[in-house]
Order: sequence, then C-alpha cells, then structure tokens
Amino acid sequence: MKKKLLISLSSFGLVAGFWACGDGSVEPLNEETDGYVKAMLETQSIDFASQVADAKKNCAADVVCENEMAKAQGSAIQIESSAAPTPESSDGIPQPASSSSSRDFFNNFSSRGPIGQQSSSSVAPVVVESSSSEVKVPAGQYGTCAPSKATAELNEEVTWTFTFNTQGSGLQPTDIMNASFAWAMPDGTPESATGQKSAKTKYAVSGPKTTTVSVTAGGATQEVSCSPLNVNGAPITGCKCMPTNIQPDVSQGESATWTASGCTTTANITGYTWKGATADASGLVATAPVTAKGDVVTGVSFTVANDDNTKETVACEDAKAIDITSPDYLLEVTGGQISQDKIEVLNEGCITVKGTWDNQYYTPTITVVCDASGSNVSLKITYGSATPVTGTGAYGVNNITMPLGKAQAGAIEYNNVCITLSGAESAKCGLGTQG
Repeated sequence: MKKKLLISLSSFGLVAGFWACGDGSVEPLNEETDGYVKAMLETQSIDFASQVADAKKNCAADVVCENEMAKAQGSAIQIESSAAPTPESSDGIPQPASSSSSRDFFNNFSSRGPIGQQSSSSVAPVVVESSSSEVKVPAGQYGTCAPSKATAELNEEVTWTFTFNTQGSGLQPTDIMNASFAWAMPDGTPESATGQKSAKTKYAVSGPKTTTVSVTAGGATQEVSCSPLNVNGAPITGCKCMPTNIQPDVSQGESATWTASGCTTTANITGYTWKGATADASGLVATAPVTAKGDVVTGVSFTVANDDNTKETVACEDAKAIDITSPDYLLEVTGGQISQDKIEVLNEGCITVKGTWDNQYYTPTITVVCDASGSNVSLKITYGSATPVTGTGAYGVNNITMPLGKAQAGAIEYNNVCITLSGAESAKCGLGTQG
C-alpha cells in the first residue's frame, strides 16, 4: 500500500529519518533519501519529552543545537494508512502511536556528532512517497552575491559574499550544506578563491570591479554575477552642500536651491549627480519644489566623480519652506529708533522684520539679537544666504547677533530670519543696531 510521509525540515545537519513502507513497517531511510532529508522527526509518543531531553545532551552547550531541539517539539510526522488503525489499550482506549521508531531516531541522532559543526538553513517541508525516493529539484537562481561595501579605497580589503536563495533555488538543505564555490575576482589580489561562501581580495587599480562565483550544488553549477564595486583613486575632499535659499518662500512659488562647492582633488572632476533634487545645466546647482509652509525637503545629496574613478557622496542640509505673508514671528520698526522689546521664538521659528525708517541722518545696520537659557544650549540664526551665526553655552547664550542690512529712509523689510535651538525651550529675540 502506498503511504505518504510528511517530513518537517529543521535548520541543522542530517539526522536519521524513517521511511513508511508499503506494509506499514517503519524502516530507516536509505542513503539516497537521507542525502536530502535534513530533519528531525517527531512522533506522538508518550515518552517524547524524555527523548528530546536525551538528545539535547549531544548539543554540548551549543545554543543553536539546543534551540533547534526545542523546535523539534513543534514539528510533526504523519503516516497516513487505511490499513494502520490507531493502537488501543486492553480496555479499548486509543493510545498514542508507538514510540519505538522515535527511540531509534533519537539514538541515531545522538551518534551523529556535535550539531554546532553542521550548517544552518531553512527550507519548506517536502513530501516523500514510499513508491519512489526521487526528489525533483525545480530550476531556480541559486542566490546572489555582493561586496561588503559599494565603494572601497585602493588596497582596502573587500569581502565578497554569496547568499543562497532558500525560497526559490530548488536546493535541498544538504545541497546547500555541501555546496562548493569558485570565485573569479579580476584585478584583485588574489584573483581567485575556492571552497567558501565568502572571498577576500584587495585592488591596487581604481575603477569599477566585477566578480563572479560558480556555485556547484545539487548536481549542477550556476555562475552568479555579483553586484558591482567601485574602487576609488585620487581622493576628493572639502565638498559642501548648503541650501542657497535656506527658507524657500512658498508665497512666491519658490523652490529650495542647493549648491555644490569646495570639492578639491588632484585629478579632474568629471561631474556631479544629484539625488532628491533636479540639477541645472552646470551640474553644481539643484532645486526641489516646496508647496506649503512648513514643508521640509530632506534627503538631498550629490555624488561628485573624477577621472581617476573616485566617487564621493555628500549630504546636503535640509530646507524648510516659509510664507512671508504669514510669518511665524514679527518684529516691527517704527520711526527712527529700534525698540528694545523682545519676543519669544520657538525652535525652527522664522522672524520677519518689517516697518518704516524715517531718520535719514542715522543709518545703522539693523540686527536681530537672541538670548536663550537652559542646559548645554546651542542657538543658530540663519538669514538667506548669509553665513549662519551660532552660539553655545553650558547654561545659556546671550547677544547672538545676525546683521540684516543698513537702515534707509522708507520701508524696511527683512524676511526669513530663522532660529535653530537645542538645550532650551525657546529663545528671546529682538532688534538691535550696529554702527
């Protein structure tokens, strides 16, 4: 009679399994079957717990082994047979399945050697039918490989690693455990390696590098191309990326603008590639739109390259949108004098200075001046493309001053004077003069 044995696969090396034969007897798996079954079989015996405890003794304090032994309690074996009735006791009460095969299983398991020396993988259960021991392995990509980092420096050791596709490769656990690898790493030192899932090499020549690994498993060989690596040559240093318009004005339909600057190298710079913003024809300037007050444009960066194959990526500061028709805070100028009153400004608040100056004989530079109290205080004032002004103090800061411009007779308006603050709940800001 044909029976079906459902085997739950665990994540460590081979242990003994059993084959449900046509006459209902339980026999050890043959060598061919045992070659792909990487499993622990759990029976519903009354002494299963003690068998697990006995088998755990072979784990030799190996954590993986002990965890997997615990998982065995959740695995199952189900032998389906219309000719194999449920055993009954003498009083007619159904009893659990015989544990004799289970005892043999755990005894055989205990003789296999330390579990910690066996490989780890996870695959779906397979169904083995007693009419045939053949397992059909579907075609599929064995896996992928990649360098330990996408960019490396000259003569820096790089590790290439292959990762099995356990879901779609069609390989059985023992195929994976017994796989062999042949690495080809052109331009590297060494240029080849065998035997392991990882290979190390160094490059003395800059540029893009490719690597392949031939994986032999399950009786077949696949050549896998690894994701690319770039080896830098002459270094690029000093790059900066600041928003030209730190607080883009939504009311004017503006975009935030960033400029790449300061990059130096002994080779020739060949270009700039932007992420998160759109570059202009020069490649040095990029913009991103803002649509509402409070919008923050994040994640903008550029990658600069030179003709010695070096690539350097630089992160840009974020930009936050404001609306000058609806300022967060307003400081007003009236007449020919500056009020000494200050207002409370929260972190990331922006001030508009607005009014009329009527003293044609006195034309000082108008400033915004801020103080803050707290613990380990840092306060920064930004205004347009002017260099930010920053102050720090263990218990607070005083008179952090940002110049805005000369007072001239007539209307005055300075927008987007913005505060960045930490270590204090708020800053006290007002107007001042210089000169």
